[in-house]
Amino acid sequence: MSRAERRTNAVRDQGAESGLFRAAMDKIRGSHSLGQSLRTAALAAGLMSDAQCYAELLAQFYLATAALEARLAATQPATAPMAAAVRAACGYSFTEGYEADLASLLGPEWRKAVAERLTTEPARRYV
Repeated sequence: MSRAERRTNAVRDQGAESGLFRAAMDKIRGSHSLGQSLRTAALAAGLMSDAQCYAELLAQFYLATAALEARLAATQPATAPMAAAVRAACGYSFTEGYEADLASLLGPEWRKAVAERLTTEPARRYV
């Protein structure tokens, strides 16, 4: 098993044994592995070693993740039972991790940088 596969399994195993998170991770394993391979290729090409380039990539993930997690947090079981169930079953948050990484890469004005110059138009439309 490769190092990337071990890391993916470690994240997967944070979910409940018969839970939604593990099931979702198992379902996306192939595409996730492809994404990891692309990330490794980008790193080898030097793209991910550039802090600005890496910050641009993280900004896109941050925008989508923050929007999803905010929507899940706002759900009410009576009006959106499936979304509320997903929120209750998963119980995790990636937004704070992205925020810490972006602050480390871009400094205290990271939110302004993300909003004004790092977020692509397709990412804005997506959320």
